[in-house]
Amino acid sequence: MHISQITLRDWKAYTTANFDFPAPASGKNIILIGAPNGYGKTSLFEAIVLGMFGRDGLPLIARSPFSGADKERLATSYKNFLEKALHRGATAAGRTSCSVKLIFTDENDEPLEIQRIWHFSDSGVYRAQDEEIHIYEGTTRKAVGPGALQGNDRADWFREYIAENLLPFTLAHFFMFDGEQVSVLAERSMSDQVRHGIEGMLGMPVLKRLAKDLRAYAEVRRKDSPNVSDKTIEKIELERHQLNFENDKKTDRLAEIEPYRATLKEEQEHLIRELASFGSGSQALLQEQFEQIKNHERAIEGGNAQLEELLMKDLALALSGLGLRKSIKDRLLSEGVRERWESGKNQGDSNLERFLASVDTGMQEINPSLSDGQREGVLDSARGAWEKLWYPPPDNCADEYLHPYLNELERSKVIDRLDELDELGAPAIVELLSTIAANEDSLKRLQDEVTRTEAVAPHVDKKRERLTQVNGEIQQYDQEIGALKREMASLETQINQKNTELTKLSGQLDQAAPSARRAARANKVALMVDEIVAKAVPSQIDAIAAAMTKAHRAMAHKKDLVERIAIDENCDVQLLNTDDMDLRGYDLSAGEKQIFTQALISAVSSVSGRGFPMVVDTPLGRLDIEHRKGVLNHLVQREHQVILLSTNTEVVGEYLREIEPHVQKKYLVHFERVGDIGQSTVRPGYFEETGGQA
Repeated sequence: MHISQITLRDWKAYTTANFDFPAPASGKNIILIGAPNGYGKTSLFEAIVLGMFGRDGLPLIARSPFSGADKERLATSYKNFLEKALHRGATAAGRTSCSVKLIFTDENDEPLEIQRIWHFSDSGVYRAQDEEIHIYEGTTRKAVGPGALQGNDRADWFREYIAENLLPFTLAHFFMFDGEQVSVLAERSMSDQVRHGIEGMLGMPVLKRLAKDLRAYAEVRRKDSPNVSDKTIEKIELERHQLNFENDKKTDRLAEIEPYRATLKEEQEHLIRELASFGSGSQALLQEQFEQIKNHERAIEGGNAQLEELLMKDLALALSGLGLRKSIKDRLLSEGVRERWESGKNQGDSNLERFLASVDTGMQEINPSLSDGQREGVLDSARGAWEKLWYPPPDNCADEYLHPYLNELERSKVIDRLDELDELGAPAIVELLSTIAANEDSLKRLQDEVTRTEAVAPHVDKKRERLTQVNGEIQQYDQEIGALKREMASLETQINQKNTELTKLSGQLDQAAPSARRAARANKVALMVDEIVAKAVPSQIDAIAAAMTKAHRAMAHKKDLVERIAIDENCDVQLLNTDDMDLRGYDLSAGEKQIFTQALISAVSSVSGRGFPMVVDTPLGRLDIEHRKGVLNHLVQREHQVILLSTNTEVVGEYLREIEPHVQKKYLVHFERVGDIGQSTVRPGYFEETGGQA
């Protein structure tokens, strides 16, 4: 599958524009489209994304690839974006629509055409209800569509068709992305990147939205059949709402501060390089001290996080004492004995009357016949003997239930958990506290040494002060990010507990009313979706790790440094060298972090099995020089089409010569002003070899 044609009409600075691309051939898969900044390169990228996905594609061009968006906010942003996308001269000329047409051609030369048309009022206000999408199959341009469906149902039909025949929008950011955004994404934790990558590949965002919608539906249905028990459910739902609200706030805060931290990290690396250039001696020592300070700060933060996790989960129960835990276990065991005894007795009692009736029938056949008094005496004796089978109760049988809310399986789980806590002893806590204290002492000593270190060159003091300030700000952001992630993990655990409670309570009310039954089923399905999401990610980890290792080794400049990328079931990442040492213990450069993210993008697109083209805006982004050729050489090795939208400072000169044999076609975007309106046009060709100018 490749893009064979793109046609734009009244899209941003393009009045009309047409691009024709050949099918990829052996060793030739690159399409180059050049444009200096501001000429319309990114506008073309936006047209491809929104032409395919409409509103669903907006997060790919308006924010970080892995971020989510509220539906109402997304609709507002989409409207604002489109009203700026309509060519400025269109309405003056009486044209009130703009459009994008994309033609894809498969291996059998069968075309698939998607055309999306956006309509506006005479004053340029976007009319959402009039947005059109048309799809045509084959050389006869057979129209396909949802028939009489309207509104959201119609949009859902087209979304599913495009997902099945081309690409789901949850996977789009691994095939269509901005190289500039990769540098921001690279500053996120590797674990988060991998988890979000696999979830996107498997379409998990859609399932998560389904679970959320099902639970919202259950709340509405529950209100249709109010009763006393509903108050409990409403209380839990309100608590879950509050937990979700808190979690959303922390998620928004995390998305807000991560770009600032990335900018500070770039400045930090720049300052360190500048200070290193002043020479050895005191300045070299100063740089080494800063590196040691960062290592100790990370160790302290990690130790505090580990201690906080123990305080939140296991430590409190462990400190309750062996005697109390043993008493609880003994009590639960005795209640288990009572439950089994009662179950046997109740089962026996249910058959007693039938047994006595059978005995009475047998006595009627005795000759000579027994008197009524004799028969009653025999029956009373049989009844008394039956009762003695169950009394006294067995040894270790509880007199009553103190924990009636637990069934036999749940009691067993509680006992197993209490047994595990017996293994958590004071030495482990003391060792952790000692490690934190030792790192704090070393940190204070190093900070005192840094204070005494004197500058050895002009301007060093000023740069050193700024570096100290930057280090402090980064440390504050790191601490806040760490705290946010821990709090979000705790909130997610609580939300899952509320979901489980709601499912259990809804099940108890399943027979109460039709609305209650529907709510119970919706909650049950939502919980099943949660379980699917939890199990789906680990199933793809080995394949992603292998593909990432291959891509990373192809792109990284120091190919002998990272031998293997290992990922565990929790998506925690290790960058292992030949000695199986995790290189994350050392500070990776911005370029090395970007190579990791590029490797993840490559791995997900590969493991997904989709033969979809890759479209990259600003492909070399903020990559350092030593990694640029590695990324380009990796892209030319792909079997499928790769469209690179480059500025005149990227794929030019030696970088262009590096991939020239693999280039199929080149286009160059030109730009001129007609009055106060910009006009972009496209022609075959590319930047001049000298200097990369248009």
